[in-house]
Amino acid sequence: MQHNTLHFPILKEIGLSENEALIYELLVELGPNKASDLVDPSGIGRGNVYNVLQQLQAKGLVIVREGKFQIYEATDPSALESLLERKREEMKQTESAFSLALRDLNSHFNLSTGKPAIQIFEGLDGAKKALHQSLESKKEILTYVDIHAINGLAADINKGYLKKRIEKKIQKRLLVADVPEAHAFFENQKTPFTKVAFVKDYPEQFATAMEMYDNTVTYLTLNKEKNISVIIRDPSIYAFHKQQFEFLWNRASQIIDYAALEIDGTEKTRGSNAT
Repeated sequence: MQHNTLHFPILKEIGLSENEALIYELLVELGPNKASDLVDPSGIGRGNVYNVLQQLQAKGLVIVREGKFQIYEATDPSALESLLERKREEMKQTESAFSLALRDLNSHFNLSTGKPAIQIFEGLDGAKKALHQSLESKKEILTYVDIHAINGLAADINKGYLKKRIEKKIQKRLLVADVPEAHAFFENQKTPFTKVAFVKDYPEQFATAMEMYDNTVTYLTLNKEKNISVIIRDPSIYAFHKQQFEFLWNRASQIIDYAALEIDGTEKTRGSNAT
């Protein structure tokens, strides 16, 4: 068998260099060996073989057995999962940094062109990406939502989103129809960092959610036939929708602060005539 050819390129994709992957493969296939015995089959220079073995040791993929000679042995391949997990964490950090950079780039684009920045996403995965962008909000999030549409897979997306929003301590205010189903939905959650305004004679089922934050408006269609999400970044559009939101908020029949309810068990509410 030719050994100086990489048989499992996936090892490079999860974080090993080509030489690291090659030496690790050799130790898996040939068993424990002296460093000098890995030079010829790897095609790597003697000094580099020692360096690569030290790198693999540092990553927990090789152990050394001391004796007359140092014998190098590959650890169980399941140890490679730690590399994959590290790759996942790095990707999450990259995604978060990219989201921040994208928002700033779009802001500059807005200023220089006078055009709103628009992103369109399709499917539930797209809805998740669009929704999770609001987790970078520097202020509170304002939301219109049809609670009937948050079911099935959308419920799973909302659950994950809710957990991260709480971890980040991002405040949210929501407008919903003043119907028993809406009260029951939020009573079951009792989510901290959340205030809900129940509005009488407000549309109850529209299979849509809308989020407003940081000069951004996100529309999410949540019906069984089609899921399309649109993010628009524009100060004027944001300001218009925010004014509408505040208009309805101040005319709500009841507002419940679920953060206060979570803290002391007493329901904090107010009527539409409160300020």
